[in-house]
Amino acid sequence: MAVARHHLTIHEKNQLRAYHRERPDLTQEQLREWVHAHFGKWIGRSTIGKIASQPEEVCANPTAKRIQSGRYPEMEAELYAFVMSKREENDEESLHSDQAIMSEGLLWTKANDILMRTRGPTQSVSLGWVQRFKKRHGLHRSQKAGRNPAMAQDLGLEAITETVPVAFDESSSVGDKRRLEVDEPDLSLLAPSKKAAVASRTTPGRKQFVSADDILLLTQVLITKPWAYPQLMDGWQEVCEQLREHGDFNLEKTAGACQARMLLLLDHFRAGNVAALRKSGTSEEYERKRELLIEVQAKQTAFEEFQEDLRKRRGDPAPLCNVTQHEAAVARVGKVAAAIAVKEATGEADRDGQRRLELLEIKMERELAEQRRYADEQVRQLERLQRVQLEAQQNQHAQLLATIQQQQATMLDLIKSVAAQSKKD
Repeated sequence: MAVARHHLTIHEKNQLRAYHRERPDLTQEQLREWVHAHFGKWIGRSTIGKIASQPEEVCANPTAKRIQSGRYPEMEAELYAFVMSKREENDEESLHSDQAIMSEGLLWTKANDILMRTRGPTQSVSLGWVQRFKKRHGLHRSQKAGRNPAMAQDLGLEAITETVPVAFDESSSVGDKRRLEVDEPDLSLLAPSKKAAVASRTTPGRKQFVSADDILLLTQVLITKPWAYPQLMDGWQEVCEQLREHGDFNLEKTAGACQARMLLLLDHFRAGNVAALRKSGTSEEYERKRELLIEVQAKQTAFEEFQEDLRKRRGDPAPLCNVTQHEAAVARVGKVAAAIAVKEATGEADRDGQRRLELLEIKMERELAEQRRYADEQVRQLERLQRVQLEAQQNQHAQLLATIQQQQATMLDLIKSVAAQSKKD
């Protein structure tokens, strides 16, 4: 059986280097045994030698196994310093993904503000970049839960075996319960089907939406009303965070994925696509989903009409449909996300479907890099051509100068011979 490969974190590597500096006479085998005794990892002797011979590494995330600078290292360092300053202000709990400091929309806005200030309006990042930034620096929910089992239990990462009302009583205050009972429909009153409950217990790694998840999503959308937020993605981030706290929602979905799913459901509802709405659910769930979609569409339409009427009363001009380069890129990513959601709903999604957003960004980066390489090659060819032309001109000037000097010498000899002949005469 193959032995699993182990990798030391940057902090562990620096500890090994410090120990080697204190005891330079130790062999690689002795250092290898020391690493296993302290970190529980077996590392190859050649790897031990390479690590010990290298200087200490400085990284914002010492738990990382290697340094990843990313596309914008200066901006990334400033953004990480911003996160650390917020943690010092608001305590360690502020780094959880369900807290406001770790809002993907907030980090996305802050990162683009830094890029706007340092590199101009042509550079921007997407929400996918924010996800990778959080993973690089150990700020993701799964990374924090893996380092602290108690935190994982608090975040609801373990299997939920209690009933929905019990989970609600343990996680919500009396004031919250009263507010939900009076104002909006209560998520705890949604009793999922037996099929969905069994799937949630047996397949915790499920990635696709089912009817029970759609009902939870639409109910939370009615509670949060993301369209009423000043920044739309902040509203969807709130929806995503509330769903993660719910015991029956076992999907690790981002704010953009939740938004794309609701838009897909509304498109199916407007088009009368009953088969897609009935998929992976019972008749009761379909009826409940249909009622929620009617209510969501009515409230969203009423809010848009109210905003339009308010704009006309104020005499504000109609919003211009200017599409910047960044908005066009976001639209492309949104189309890919919608395509993935459609394939999930029709059962045609493959295993690599979840990575297509990242692959699109990687493809764009490669295209830009290829364009830069082509431009650099054109510049180098132009420089070589200029050097060749300059050398040819210099050679021509040298030949012309040699010819002139030769003619001058010939004329001088002719003058001397004429002068000598005149003296003889």
